[in-house]
Amino acid sequence: MTSDVDTIDALFARYGPIYRWLVTLTVMIGAIAMGFATSMVNVAVPAVMGAFGVGLDQAQWMATGFLATMSTTMLLSSWLIEVLGQRVTYFLTMTVFAAGSLISATAPNIDLLVIGRVFQGAATGVGQPLAMFSIFSVFPPERRGMAVGLYGLGTVLAPTFGPILAGLAIDNISWRYLFFLPLPFCLPALLMCLIFMPTKKLARTLPPFDWTGFASIFVATFLLLGGLSNGQRWGWGSNAIVLQLFGGSALIGVFVWWETKAPYPFLDLSLFQDRQFALIMLAGFVFGAGLFASGYFIPVFVQTIQNYSATDAGLLLAFGGLIMMVFFPLAGRITDSVSSHIPISGGLLIFAIGFFLISVIDVNTGFWALIGYTSINRIGLSIAIPSLSAGALKAVPTEKLARGASSATFFRNLGGGFGITLLTAFFEHRAQFHSEALTATQTSANSTTSELLGTVSRLLGEFGMPDPVQVNGALDYLSKVIHAQASTLGFQDTFMVIAIVALIAAGPAWMIGPDSRSRRK
Repeated sequence: MTSDVDTIDALFARYGPIYRWLVTLTVMIGAIAMGFATSMVNVAVPAVMGAFGVGLDQAQWMATGFLATMSTTMLLSSWLIEVLGQRVTYFLTMTVFAAGSLISATAPNIDLLVIGRVFQGAATGVGQPLAMFSIFSVFPPERRGMAVGLYGLGTVLAPTFGPILAGLAIDNISWRYLFFLPLPFCLPALLMCLIFMPTKKLARTLPPFDWTGFASIFVATFLLLGGLSNGQRWGWGSNAIVLQLFGGSALIGVFVWWETKAPYPFLDLSLFQDRQFALIMLAGFVFGAGLFASGYFIPVFVQTIQNYSATDAGLLLAFGGLIMMVFFPLAGRITDSVSSHIPISGGLLIFAIGFFLISVIDVNTGFWALIGYTSINRIGLSIAIPSLSAGALKAVPTEKLARGASSATFFRNLGGGFGITLLTAFFEHRAQFHSEALTATQTSANSTTSELLGTVSRLLGEFGMPDPVQVNGALDYLSKVIHAQASTLGFQDTFMVIAIVALIAAGPAWMIGPDSRSRRK
């Protein structure tokens, strides 16, 4: 540090107009590290399931634990910025993130791995709105859309190349090494923040913090996600699940009630009095569900159903990332020139079309067809995301930019956490339904089944297997065929739900209408 207090004005005077881009680069490097943590883990789900002997309902906590913590800590960002300033907050954020990466890489069991992911999520939750706030604090309103679009390049670099690197690590070394990949980006982010991020004098007394609001939303989120993720396995009518869902819902009510009365609310509900802001938050929640669920289920599908390698799954996601890299800057410019509702609703429509196509994929779907379908929904995401961020902040006063940024990213990522959890539960339910339905058709009157059993028995006999082994082997093979087909149908149903929800959400997104106001400094 070159002085006790480096204000934005002082840093502009020191570095000139290029300072805006130095800040953008600083937060972009951190975004790349955090993007690795968000995207790479999805490729590793099958490997982690095999390593620790857990099912999809437990493995998905690598994603939902990360997203749940990230969502709640996002609302801490504005308070931390107020207390510590941008430089100290960013430094602590990257330090906690690096610690979480090390814990995840060395975890001896799934529980400690999830704890490491929680650390990563907590840091990412603070880091994302901090990045947006930092960019908005150095760019004038008319150039913020472009700046967000360029910053978005950093957020898609990791989803583009991270899955490939993760796949290579999983296939050739170990899934553990993918958690080391973000660390080379943490060090330059830490060094640059000490030089380019502004500071402030620490207050003699801490500003008030809404601990009641924070605790209620934090506990409510984990209770609801826990109940939803375990419902299929424990039984939706079991006492534990009912208590979790009821308790979580009650705490949500407590949170909303308290935030309307709290003198310093954790979530500024007054922002939702602006119709544009409220509708964008709703669209962001839906988009978050689609964004994170698609990134989670597609690599799991291609590895478990189509028997792709982790590298192939990473390559599939990388093509979508390349599409986003191309469209993000363009989408940023569109955001500066048209009302937010146009790219948001248009992006949702394109996203829905992509998933309608994905909903018919099966074991025979070709690799390039998968790339094409995935690329379509990524185009939709690229068009909508900059407008979701910039459009929300156009609707809030300048003095509430930090809270607006926190709220925008909070709802999008909360949607991601609930999207993955709900859709995992839906997938398990539909896969079980299809398994029972297919099993019921496997009778002696089913000529296809009889022919399959006869063929497998005959092949086993040709290898010298005794009759009892032939019969058991044929039945075991039939069971695996039914399981694979039921899982395929379950995935198809899940992808169709994502498409339908995105299509329905396009209507309210269009209702956002022209931007209500554009704040100027």
